[in-house]
Amino acid sequence: MVGEEVKKDLVDDQYCFACGPLNPIGLHMEVSFSDNKAFSKLSLKQEFQGWSDLVHGGVMAAVLDEIMAHAVIHYVGQAVTTSLHVTFRAPLHVGEEFEAIGYVSEQTRRGAVARAEIRTPQSKTLIATGESKFLLQS
Repeated sequence: MVGEEVKKDLVDDQYCFACGPLNPIGLHMEVSFSDNKAFSKLSLKQEFQGWSDLVHGGVMAAVLDEIMAHAVIHYVGQAVTTSLHVTFRAPLHVGEEFEAIGYVSEQTRRGAVARAEIRTPQSKTLIATGESKFLLQS
């Protein structure tokens, strides 16, 4: 019926662009959890560049969204992103190793807010930050 909310279970078919191991063109993020945070270390190939030798900002936004989603799903429950805000601080070079860290900063009955950052592990240069709102599915 029109106007009624239809809830569908979220299904992980291992084909997610960001973390799915079966997606041949994906980022293949591997995520770990500790101290109420989600972590992923990776570097990106030239296929993910924007300007010459620089990782595309949209790809970095996808990494931030993914690490925040993992934090929310792991620590709060199944959820979907409803908004995403990204701030870029420094360029990220193709092939440069970086770490994405995400955590839940707020939780309500129906939702959550998460924050994340991308940093280079050696110099600790802040590359980008993100904040997302999530709608819980249960």
